[in-house]
Amino acid sequence: MDIKLVATDMDGTFLDSQGQFDMERLKSLLVKFKEKGLYFAVASGRGILSLEKLFAEVRNEIIFIAENGSLVEFHGQDLYEATMSRDFYLDTFEKLKESPYVNTGKLLLTGKKACYVLDSVDPTYLHFSAHYNENIVKVASLADIDDEIFKFTTNFTPETIAEGEAWVNENVPGVKAMTTGYESIDIVLDYVDKGVAIVELAKKLGLDMNQVMAFGDNLNDLHMMQVVGHPIAPENARPEILELATEVIGSHKDQSVIAYMEKLV
Repeated sequence: MDIKLVATDMDGTFLDSQGQFDMERLKSLLVKFKEKGLYFAVASGRGILSLEKLFAEVRNEIIFIAENGSLVEFHGQDLYEATMSRDFYLDTFEKLKESPYVNTGKLLLTGKKACYVLDSVDPTYLHFSAHYNENIVKVASLADIDDEIFKFTTNFTPETIAEGEAWVNENVPGVKAMTTGYESIDIVLDYVDKGVAIVELAKKLGLDMNQVMAFGDNLNDLHMMQVVGHPIAPENARPEILELATEVIGSHKDQSVIAYMEKLV
């Protein structure tokens, strides 16, 4: 295989069940990747601030596809980004308040400078969000935000997440809702996802999609898995992802993704 770019989702794919990975093992792999002329990208629904902290020791050696494809960053440079204007995210918020499924106390916006929640945020949701987001700021109103916004994130119960996601896609113009976990959805601009971002990245790097390999497990990885030449899934992936995979490997709990990447070099 003439692979030049390897991209992987984070939660449920590259990270183990504790949300961790072996940094020393990754450092060793990245040295070999560089020698072979391979690029490594992390493609996540997580915010860019969270990813940069998670990979602080190697941040200049990897590509970040963050915010579910709203931002692609390499060597501190934005290669691609899609942000919501102030009027757009305020209008979107007003629409979301009409939903029978959306709880504004369980709503977070991610921006370039920080992440934002309302003062009335549910404390349990705030604690949960802190695992996946950095620099969370409380505001009295979303109109108080002075930042460029990538996406909304919100939580539903496992029983209502499908209906909640469908309601957003049917009733809120200009956005796309996608499941990122069994209780979370991200709401991004309607032309944004990891697949779009990885196609744009491949163009910037001068690569054909047959030279791109991706690992994913959840529905927000669906388009990415469809557009790359080599889609690989851990055995714990959702059925829709397993169907797309050209190869199914071990569970994310066993660090199966980094083990597979080591075989490439």
